Amino acid sequence: MFTLFSLLLEHGYFADKQWRNAQLQATSTTQFWLNQYQMSLHKDGTTWRLYAHQIAPKTDFLRYLKHSKSIQTLEFWLVQPLSEFVTFTDLPMDWKGCLQFNSANSEPKSTAKGVNLLPINTLVQAQENGLVEHAIAKVIFNINDLMTNEDYQIALSARATQWVYHLIQRGQTRLHHPQLVDKQNEVSFSTPSVYKTQEGETAWLSDSGEFNLPLQQVPQPRFELVDTQQLDSTGAHNISRTVISALPAPRCDQLHFGTQEDLKEVSSSCIQSHMYVYF
Repeated sequence: MFTLFSLLLEHGYFADKQWRNAQLQATSTTQFWLNQYQMSLHKDGTTWRLYAHQIAPKTDFLRYLKHSKSIQTLEFWLVQPLSEFVTFTDLPMDWKGCLQFNSANSEPKSTAKGVNLLPINTLVQAQENGLVEHAIAKVIFNINDLMTNEDYQIALSARATQWVYHLIQRGQTRLHHPQLVDKQNEVSFSTPSVYKTQEGETAWLSDSGEFNLPLQQVPQPRFELVDTQQLDSTGAHNISRTVISALPAPRCDQLHFGTQEDLKEVSSSCIQSHMYVYF
């Protein structure tokens, strides 16, 4: 027995990029060849491996498939059960197609052996013959490539959005000079501006400006609301206090397209995550 390929799946949305809920499923034609020539697909964490239960050496077996049986490729569907996949993945918001990955279109990994498969943004129509439910990509392994390389990876990025906080005052706390602070000192939020909600409540609005932040399934709290109060008219003396030590991160269902009608002018193509925080 030997390994024909291993495919590591990574996605920036999931904790530690562990893309565990995706499934690799052979197309009907490929499944026929797997059954015919004693090949089997197995999952280990986020890595899928195709094994061949053969006595002959790996190269001889692959040559036999190609030259004697005219098998040029082994093809699989990458199936993702989460309906929000397009929402939290770095894809066009109106994307309705199916990505394609091909072992002929790859680049070397930067930190380990093997190659990264690069996506081809082909919009495969849903009515394509053989397209399975929830398939988000087709993965094609060329027999020629399997002769020279065994380790592959597919890595997708999480969608990055402009974060917008609405800080709505409902309690006794009064803000004087609020500011959103990044504990990692990487992101600068705009100075909060005050406005009235439709219900007449006082609220403050602040956004991440040019900084787009990735959506995460398990976000790490990094932003806090700090308020500064001047103690005299000269501004020489003031005191700062943390009002909220861990501001919430957005869910993937909190997306909006920024328009000129927003409370602050933003690009019409800007994708925002709006969060409403009550204090």
